[in-house]
Amino acid sequence: MASQTYPNSQNVVSDEHSANFNCIYQFLRDTPKRAFDFTMALIGLLILAPFSLYIALLIKRDSPGPVFYWGPRMGKNGRAFKMLKFRTMYERPESYDGPMVTAQNDNRITPLGAWLRYTKINELPQLWNVLIGEMSLVGPRPEDVGIVKSWPPDARDEILMVRPGVTSPSSILYHDEEKMLSQTDLMGDYFQNILPDKMRLDHLYVRHHSFFSDLDIIFWTIAILIPRITNSSIPEGYLFAGPFSRLSNRYLKWFILDLGVSLVAIATVEILFRPLVPLNSDLSSDIIMAFGLALPFSIFNASMGLNRILWSKSRPGDAVWLVLSSITSVALIVLLNQFGIQHMLGLPELYISMVVTIGIMAMLGFIAVRYRLSLLIAIASRWLNWRPNDLVSGERVLIIGNGEGSQVSGWLLRRKTLPAPFTIVGMVDDTDPTLQGMLINGTMMLGSLRDLPALVKQHDIGMILSTIPATSPQTDEYIFNLCQTHNIRLIYFNDLLHMVDQQITQPRYKRESTTPSTTLQLERRLEFNALHDSVTQLPNRYLLQDRLKQSLINARRYKIRQAVMFIDLEGLKEINETFGRKFGDGVLKGAAERLVGSKRESDTLARTGDYQFTLILEHFSSDAELSMIAKRIYNRLLQPFGPFGINTHQFTVTTTISLYLDPQNTANPEFGSSSVDITKYYDQSKIIQIEEKDG
Repeated sequence: MASQTYPNSQNVVSDEHSANFNCIYQFLRDTPKRAFDFTMALIGLLILAPFSLYIALLIKRDSPGPVFYWGPRMGKNGRAFKMLKFRTMYERPESYDGPMVTAQNDNRITPLGAWLRYTKINELPQLWNVLIGEMSLVGPRPEDVGIVKSWPPDARDEILMVRPGVTSPSSILYHDEEKMLSQTDLMGDYFQNILPDKMRLDHLYVRHHSFFSDLDIIFWTIAILIPRITNSSIPEGYLFAGPFSRLSNRYLKWFILDLGVSLVAIATVEILFRPLVPLNSDLSSDIIMAFGLALPFSIFNASMGLNRILWSKSRPGDAVWLVLSSITSVALIVLLNQFGIQHMLGLPELYISMVVTIGIMAMLGFIAVRYRLSLLIAIASRWLNWRPNDLVSGERVLIIGNGEGSQVSGWLLRRKTLPAPFTIVGMVDDTDPTLQGMLINGTMMLGSLRDLPALVKQHDIGMILSTIPATSPQTDEYIFNLCQTHNIRLIYFNDLLHMVDQQITQPRYKRESTTPSTTLQLERRLEFNALHDSVTQLPNRYLLQDRLKQSLINARRYKIRQAVMFIDLEGLKEINETFGRKFGDGVLKGAAERLVGSKRESDTLARTGDYQFTLILEHFSSDAELSMIAKRIYNRLLQPFGPFGINTHQFTVTTTISLYLDPQNTANPEFGSSSVDITKYYDQSKIIQIEEKDG
């Protein structure tokens, strides 16, 4: 019986292993947090029981109605639950049917309720939600179910990965939220000015939270109850890196590592010296001596500000301070040994040679644990550079340009930001011929643009990355034609940044795994991005140029009419400058969707400028048909764009349409090669008039 093969079985096994690993990682991370939440919630409920009973009596005396309010909120993994609070509103229909958020002086709030909200005491019953596992002490603040439905799907999925919390960074920064909201446009003000930033803070919490950061948030939650702190703004950075996180990450963690390094160095030196000299040491004396070496080293680092350095991204020169700190610590031990302090501590006498050797080994260890990732990357890079070129794996890339774009591109490709391996063979540039043969930021300058054909063949180039500005159509066309001739993928710097942005901003749990299938997907995506606009996904000017040539050939061969329509959007620049590129891109995407719906299936639509689209029209019967198409496009672009996401803004742009007719095949010779502007729109019911312009 013939055996069956399953080509995807390895991928299935890999996916299962990855899923199992993620489950184990989540369990190890969530279990201590859940145990801490349960313990603290139980203690809090027991201690605060008399106080809660007193508040309940005040509420019953203040206004008729129940003591508690059970508000529907969205919980972990999209499960709705009832969040418990002390009631702060009158028991009336408008309290339940009114806006989902409240502003200052809301007439639904009782006098006692205003005080409970100001002091945040109304949130204390949520300890019950924490106890039964619906909430956590720290997490994204739970939102109303209706508001959560308006979130973008990706944001909703990521924020709801964890349990909502009694407190959060957003609840600290917006503890006086009710004062920020206006009575006139309450929900609009909330959706536009507060909710986007709260979602951003929730994103940051989900991605970077830890046990010590949770302690920081609890600390700041208690601190804002102090009037002096309440009236001042807390820097955002202190929420995610407060006193507990800083003590842990900047001091305690490094001291424990340095203590371990010192202990290993002492034990190693004792093993080396034991055959040579008599030693009278034990584990307790080694630990005391390790403390004596690590403690002054840590104190010196703290006094010089070395604990503030992010060592995974530090400069090589920062190691000089580590050397000075190590020398200071060793000198202190030698000095104490000379004065006989070790005898007072019950330690054996140390030989100077042993102390120096311990100091050297400890110093190397101190540097190694801080530069561990950089050292591994440097060793791996050197090893790959020493090996023959034919043994280097990954797509072979040639970079065009020697500016900042080439440096950023090289850094991105070497750091494996994209889910496929790349090997940078070198770069070419025309700006400074004296640099040829030089190593620039780890990349060899191989030649100029005219050397491209030879370099492509010599180094078996599979992809060209252009980082030069699109200022010379001749140069761009030369590069494009070269890639077409040699069947090489062409990608531009802006497209690379867009791809990296998508890769980085996607939630970690949704990223694709690096498998042969994803490598093939990347290759197809690179090819697509080389010929398409990164914002609208429409063909770019290079693909348009190829299709325009084919269209002209068909027009000559079959004697058919052809025209090219240019659609300019005026006002996009102001939108970008006033509201940001995000909203300008939203208008562009919306315009592209409307243009695709307005054109005929046989026409080609492309984005050819920052604010311009181009449409190739073929097989039209008359000028009236062109006018009808232009009018349809104009009317569709006349409608406002937006709102985008949770923003309530709507944007309008002015459209100018220019038309170029093929002079050799036009049925109406009066157009000739002139430019025709369709600019007179009296109103939507009037016929578009075409005016002839020279040019």
